[in-house]
Amino acid sequence: MIFSEIVSRDRIVVPMETETLEEAVGLLFHQLESSRTLEQGVGPRLAGEFFSAARGEVVRVNEWVVLMAAQTNQVDTLVGCLGSSSGTFDLGDRGEGGTASTLLLLLSPRRVSPLKIQAIPALSRFLRDKENAARLREAASPEELLSFSALMTLDVQDQLLVADGLNPLKYRVYPETPLAEVVGLMVRQGISAVPVVGEKLEFLGLITSGDAIRYLVPERLTGATGRREMRTLMAREIMTRSVMCISEDQSLVEAANLMVNKGVSQVPVVRGGELIGFLTAETALQLLYEPNGDVVAVNDETQAKGR
Repeated sequence: MIFSEIVSRDRIVVPMETETLEEAVGLLFHQLESSRTLEQGVGPRLAGEFFSAARGEVVRVNEWVVLMAAQTNQVDTLVGCLGSSSGTFDLGDRGEGGTASTLLLLLSPRRVSPLKIQAIPALSRFLRDKENAARLREAASPEELLSFSALMTLDVQDQLLVADGLNPLKYRVYPETPLAEVVGLMVRQGISAVPVVGEKLEFLGLITSGDAIRYLVPERLTGATGRREMRTLMAREIMTRSVMCISEDQSLVEAANLMVNKGVSQVPVVRGGELIGFLTAETALQLLYEPNGDVVAVNDETQAKGR
C-alpha cells in the first residue's frame, strides 16, 4: 500500500487554518465526512472520544509534524487525512505539548498497534526529514502535495527497523585508553559494555563487564594481585575484536531473532563502518510486545569520555 491509497485528493486540507490540535482534529474528521469516508455524524463522536483519551494515540514526529492514529469500525481499510499550513496550532497536553503545523490522521479498522509495525515507522522516518516536512508546510494547495511524488509513492507496508529501537552511542573509549579508566567509566555510568573506536569513530572492538572483571579480580583466576595490570593495560589489549554488528536499516524483528540465536543481550549498530549506538534486548522487547500480552507479528502479511 502506498501513501496515495491512504490519503487521496479529497482527504487533504491545505492550507489548514486552526489554532489548536482539537480544532485540527475536528477539521480533518469533518473532511473525512465530506469525502464520504465516514458517515455523517461519526466524525464529531470520534474526535470527542479521542480528546477524552478513550481512543487514539499521538506521535510527535518532529517540531512541525504530528501523527495521530485511531481505531474505528467505521472504516474497512487503513485511511488517512492530511492537514498542513505554514502557521502553527497548539498541541495542549497531547503529543508532548508545544505546537505543530502538520497533522496526519490515520484510521484503522484494526487495533492501532499493528500500525506501529507498518505505517507509523515508515511515515515517521519520511516526515522526520526536515526537507520533507518543510515541503508539507509550504504547500499552498492539495495539488502541490499530490505532486510530491516521494510522499505519494511512499510504501507504508513497513516493518520496524533497528533504527526505531536504536539506543544512541553515549560513551566510547579509544585503543590507548587505560583499562582502569574503562572500568571506572563502566562502574560510574552503570553500563555493561563500552565500544572501542578509532580516530574516525570507526568501530574497532568491544569491552564488556565480563572482560573487565577478569582483570579486576585476577587473584581468583591466577593468584596475581592485578592492580599493576589494571593500571598498565590498554583497551586495545583486552577488547574483543570480532563482534557481531548490525545495520540501522535491518528489520528489528530479524535483529531480535539474531540476538536470540546468538545468545547476546545487545548488539552494536553501525552506519558505514561508524558505530552509532546499540540495540538491546530490553528495547526490542518494548517495541515488539503488545500491552495486552500479545507479541506483535513480524508482518501482517507474513579517552574515556561520554559524548
